[in-house]
Amino acid sequence: MLPIALNGSRHPVGPGLERLGGDYDHEAWCGSVDDVRAFVLGLPDRPDADAAEPAERLYRELIDRLRDSPFPYPLRLWNYLPAINLGDGDDERYRRFCVGRGRALEAAGLADAQMCAATAIGGEAPVMQLVALVGRRPGVSIENPRQVSAWNYPRDYGPRQPAFARATAVPLSDGRTGLLISGTASVIGHATAHPGDVVAQTDEAASNLDALLRNAAGTLERPSLAYFSTDALARVYVRHAEDWPRIRARLRSRWPALRLCALRGDVCRDDLLVEIEAWQVA
Repeated sequence: MLPIALNGSRHPVGPGLERLGGDYDHEAWCGSVDDVRAFVLGLPDRPDADAAEPAERLYRELIDRLRDSPFPYPLRLWNYLPAINLGDGDDERYRRFCVGRGRALEAAGLADAQMCAATAIGGEAPVMQLVALVGRRPGVSIENPRQVSAWNYPRDYGPRQPAFARATAVPLSDGRTGLLISGTASVIGHATAHPGDVVAQTDEAASNLDALLRNAAGTLERPSLAYFSTDALARVYVRHAEDWPRIRARLRSRWPALRLCALRGDVCRDDLLVEIEAWQVA
């Protein structure tokens, strides 16, 4: 489990995932109370339940909380749910999760393209958890030129497309820019690349991250964003724990100074073996 202290809370929360190793064992997401807030929502959930219902309830609550709040803009979302890949075809729990989230967005009149950076990972805890960082001002959405935007995925991936940006950029009080990078995997266009090959998938996910950093640097006119800084962090979700040493070796060879933390978690597609999310600042 990776504890996450939100705004200095004495009671850290976490995704309930086994830590496999890396350079750090906890995160502290702290921001000025004038700019950023964070909170966690959760509902009981079971592998044999329809994931659409708790997903819709959680996102309706998120939207209701933000509507009249001085912090109305979501900047980064993490979704954790049990048995994310269980079920066949459109009955898969992740696809049903997307349906429920989509219903909540539609009811609020929100477009999928308005969503911020996000991650959805499967674990063992019998709860669906939504962790949210929200702000007084909106972030800037950044997409990846190597990938189709999630909300434009074809029908092959379910009756409702995912809703998230590839990254969200936010201004920091010291004049730098922070980049909240969504879970990034071995997807080119909209298709999974290198199924069954964890090393090739790790390299492809890393190439996607490099492309995203370059696009952010150009879009925001901040050249230093194109390369991970000394303040950058990456969280790596690994489907099979025994794959972590090989994944770590590939990432170390690519980014020797990037601090990593690996968690055992299921990625939203059952043919994806690894997913990487990151915090970049420059």
